[in-house]
Amino acid sequence: MLQQRSSGLLLHITSLPSAHGVGDIGPEAYRFADFLASAGQTYWQILPLTPVDPGAGFSPYSSPSAFAGNILMISLEKLAEDNWLTEQDLDVFNDQPIQDLTITNVSTTSASTVQAGPLVMNQSVLHAAWIKKKPLLHQAAETFLRNATPAQRSDYDRFCTQHSGWLTDYALFSALQEETGEPFWLRWPEDLVRRNPTALAYQTERLQDRIGVISVLQYFFFKQWNELLAYCYDRRIHLVGDIPIYVQLNSADVWANPGLFKLDTNFEPLFVAGAPPDYFSEYGQRWGNPIYDWAEHERTGFSWWMQRMRHQMSLYSLTRLDHFLGFAEYWEIPASEPTAQVGTWVKAPIEAFMQAMYRQFVQLPIIAEDLGAKAADIQPYLRHYGIPGMRVIQFGFGEDLPTSSYAVHNHTENFVVYSGTHDNNTTLGWFRESDAVHRQRMDDYFGFPITEENVVDQICRLTMQSVARLAIMPVQDVLNLNESHRMNTPGLGGRSWQWRLELGQLTAEAAAKLLKLTKMTGRV
Repeated sequence: MLQQRSSGLLLHITSLPSAHGVGDIGPEAYRFADFLASAGQTYWQILPLTPVDPGAGFSPYSSPSAFAGNILMISLEKLAEDNWLTEQDLDVFNDQPIQDLTITNVSTTSASTVQAGPLVMNQSVLHAAWIKKKPLLHQAAETFLRNATPAQRSDYDRFCTQHSGWLTDYALFSALQEETGEPFWLRWPEDLVRRNPTALAYQTERLQDRIGVISVLQYFFFKQWNELLAYCYDRRIHLVGDIPIYVQLNSADVWANPGLFKLDTNFEPLFVAGAPPDYFSEYGQRWGNPIYDWAEHERTGFSWWMQRMRHQMSLYSLTRLDHFLGFAEYWEIPASEPTAQVGTWVKAPIEAFMQAMYRQFVQLPIIAEDLGAKAADIQPYLRHYGIPGMRVIQFGFGEDLPTSSYAVHNHTENFVVYSGTHDNNTTLGWFRESDAVHRQRMDDYFGFPITEENVVDQICRLTMQSVARLAIMPVQDVLNLNESHRMNTPGLGGRSWQWRLELGQLTAEAAAKLLKLTKMTGRV
């Protein structure tokens, strides 16, 4: 897929500036697309667009659906433009700004404030955005259901039909969560847990108004997303999406398809997913997601995965497959274990999976996240199928520098090179936490002293100079931001995923500097 040298920036939608407590696909998203175009960039990489769970710290990698859109990303301004809300409705945010609100008694992973920049929010602020925005979204959906013209209603009906494969289950799942007041489906009445057809039909009829609102909100999300997508394409900006390999237990996907996961007779996980101790965590990462029953997936021709991939490919030009190693070999943790230190490597049917993918799709516009201690194990598959992997510049200055695949002198063309990822510290923060030996190694490699004043420019320059065809840099590196602007610290739970840009940070000077570097390295 990567036929020419190009570059782009990594910035999640929720990190955009917004008056409504969380970045969205409204005016600031369009302004960022303009910034990318003015800076000579070709790609905009984001994190997963799927819904977030307040109880899981608002992580985009822990979602109640592998298909639905995150309704908090819906632009209230655009709803007002379409007359589903009024400008007066939006005044609620002016009367009491999100930053001034405090919400108590919330069930989250953490409620402690992150010691960081002015727009790094604590959990109470995220909940304030969640609690304050959702009523307006529901109000807009109800207005649509009352006042939509025949043409608008027809467009909505087409959307529902087109996405019925996942929307029907997701809308009922969400409606039942609201109706029962119980967010966890395993604690619902037995006939709903086991999806008794009569019970499902009864609830679908009884909750049709709730289901309608939930479905309209999904329609709003994908309509706004497709409008942004068209705007970006007009400016030759391509979107790079992200698919988490796993789904969470409390999801419409597991509820609707329990046979695709390793569960016991009560639908509790027998094993959970994670990663063994590595660069990011000495205790490993216990993600807690249920493990796939790959034998059952293979028996069905991987139909659920094919549906998921087809859906995601409609949203992006390229899609990053998170934890690609898990398609070949995965870390299986007994559900009773509190950490990821105890587990077993288990083989997955990657060859059958890849063959099924190639039967379904003419091309595979994917990037494989092939990081970690066992990355070498999947390189033969990536080479065989021509799938680009990832190279992270920050990883290239260890003791194995001469032979490290992350060191820029060992890069090859069919890769995507990153200065850092959403899981890394910013480059400035990374340098500040480096020891003297690490810094000396950098000095020797660059041929001159690397300091806090020049490290970000030099790492960005090295990233763009790589022979890898696509180079991606987090916006934080382009703006030379410190560790307080980090997006995620693996294992930190609710303290992550909260960073946002400030208005005015993306200046014309920043665009001009990036454009100059992009031209110089042949990536325009």
